[in-house]
Amino acid sequence: MSGLNQQPGLFDDLDDAPLDEPVLTTAQPTMQANESIKVVPLLAYLTNEHRVRVVDVKLAELLSGTNAQQGYDDLFYIILMLCLSQQSQHSCLTLTEVDWTNPFNLRQSDFTKLESTQPDTLSPFSNDFTTEAAIRYLLSHHSVGEQKPLQLFNQRLYFSRLAGYEQTLAQRLLTMSERQLNIDDAVLAQLLTRYFPNDPSIDIDWQKVACAIAATKGFSVITGGPGTGKTTTVTKLLAILQSLYQAAPLSIKLVAPTGKAAARLTESILGAKNKLSEIPDDINSLIPQSAQTIHRLLGVKPFTNKFRHDKSNPLHVDVLIIDEASMVDLSLMAKLIEALPAHARLILLGDKDQLASVDTGSVMSDLCQGLVLGQTPCYSKVRCEQLNTLCFNGAVKLKAQSQSEFKLADCIAFLQHSYRFDAKSGIGQLALAVNTNNRGILNYVEQQSSEGHFSDIILDYDFVSIPIEKLVNSAASHYANYLTLIAQGASVAQVHAAFASYQLLAAVREGDYGVNSLNQRIERVLQQQGLISVNPNQRHYTGMPIMISQNDYQLKLFNGDIGILMPDDSGQLKAVFIDEQGNERAFSPARLPAHDKVYVMTIHKSQGSEFSYTAMVLPPLKQASIGINRQLVYTGITRAKQTFELVADKKVLQLAMGKSVSRASGLYERLV
Repeated sequence: MSGLNQQPGLFDDLDDAPLDEPVLTTAQPTMQANESIKVVPLLAYLTNEHRVRVVDVKLAELLSGTNAQQGYDDLFYIILMLCLSQQSQHSCLTLTEVDWTNPFNLRQSDFTKLESTQPDTLSPFSNDFTTEAAIRYLLSHHSVGEQKPLQLFNQRLYFSRLAGYEQTLAQRLLTMSERQLNIDDAVLAQLLTRYFPNDPSIDIDWQKVACAIAATKGFSVITGGPGTGKTTTVTKLLAILQSLYQAAPLSIKLVAPTGKAAARLTESILGAKNKLSEIPDDINSLIPQSAQTIHRLLGVKPFTNKFRHDKSNPLHVDVLIIDEASMVDLSLMAKLIEALPAHARLILLGDKDQLASVDTGSVMSDLCQGLVLGQTPCYSKVRCEQLNTLCFNGAVKLKAQSQSEFKLADCIAFLQHSYRFDAKSGIGQLALAVNTNNRGILNYVEQQSSEGHFSDIILDYDFVSIPIEKLVNSAASHYANYLTLIAQGASVAQVHAAFASYQLLAAVREGDYGVNSLNQRIERVLQQQGLISVNPNQRHYTGMPIMISQNDYQLKLFNGDIGILMPDDSGQLKAVFIDEQGNERAFSPARLPAHDKVYVMTIHKSQGSEFSYTAMVLPPLKQASIGINRQLVYTGITRAKQTFELVADKKVLQLAMGKSVSRASGLYERLV
């Protein structure tokens, strides 16, 4: 099966085939004995089964210059494949990974349903059609090339808009990384020693290395798993930068992709500033302690998806730090970097192993390719010498490995020591087991948990034998806390804090173990307990937690923002939100953009948030063939700060551990 067909999301909402069912490899589907099966043309099958959208067909007709009457050419079908690829958040269509004998990844199970149809062929291409033939064909087509709707790059086909974003991002990152900075190395070394005194228990202080990298480059990435001290590192870094430029303090901005992530960054930075006594008061006051969303920083123009700040009107900033950078899609990252002034530094902060952005691209993952836990990143010889001098007084701690072709290799910092989760932490060990697909570590976690040595994790593998009511009742008991506070007239901040202390996560939306069903079940239990009062004729009620699912630039409410419905001083029901600065904002429910109940949220929606107690439920084995993977489960686990509960069939967990996904992109290749 081609790599493209293994990419996440491609037909995931339709595919209910057994886990081990291969795609069809014959040029024609096997005819079934069932006379109710009707044979139709391939395009008719794809549209009737909602494999492709009508809008995709029209676009392919426009760009290829063909239609049904005159017959569709090869470009028509290649564009359909490109549309499908983009809908699955790939930046491009990797032509070398297409199975030209079955380019739409059709399975035998698709043709065995009662009263179904099957296509007359699996492939619209000739038997001798190859990647090389496709590229020759595309290069000669009037729709492909510079200033054309389609572009080719390294055997990858793009819509020109995404190719432009990718090229812009690559060029700006290279320019920023190569900019010479006027820094006194002796002073920097002293500052690094002040903030990172020698710790004999740690062979290499990766936090110290990260600060040295970011201080000496105009662009840098700081990545690391949960508890590796990313926020602490950045806080110390900002103190170091402000000390280096104390004569003319830097303008520093902190941003995150969502309001929830920005609020968490604000809380973390403030906590780190208060904790780090080694930062002088005059420097401490120069470190910002509040973050905002990227959209708010750029300034959304009302009723548009355009921003006030762009290439012609750059931001007034010297240092920009983006937290949870893995959540930032290609388009937004390109627009943000275009809005940076030429002298600005950019620092990306996040976990490379978490889920990629909801929209197109995987910028963080692309930039962190090749990083392996326990190994030194592929720094150049010159870079290793510089870092050894700055961080370790010339001692050879970092040694150049094989020379990397990646031009940004010297800009990447990889935090590898967890300060939150050690060998006594079940959460950290479970996250490591999932992320590395290590069955041995998983067995160790299970044993330690069963013996009571890991008090921070609960592994509930009795997925079938224990009714779902156990999970529902457990969630309801946790949510009773914030509802009781509402009844007692507690403050908005107290109510929000109580609600955020626990969160149930689900991997899917449908089914008994999906978000929709679990939300209804929990709501029913809370109503039976008298904690909420639900009127069947009214959608909203006191205590209802909601999550915004559609950006409203006028109200400044964005996808992922969480509010709780509470009566105001006059008794009117309002949806109350707390922004990243801690400000309360109340709206009439009728004014809200699209939103959903959020007793349960998807793992995707939880990214950028943390909860003291996180519970996660995975679907049964048959349903787990759809979209369950290593990155998804790892992201869910790492939302937990103190306690993590997993409700899943062990086979599903093992399935997820063995299934890693990636997105098609050419960003890395543009940087070699």
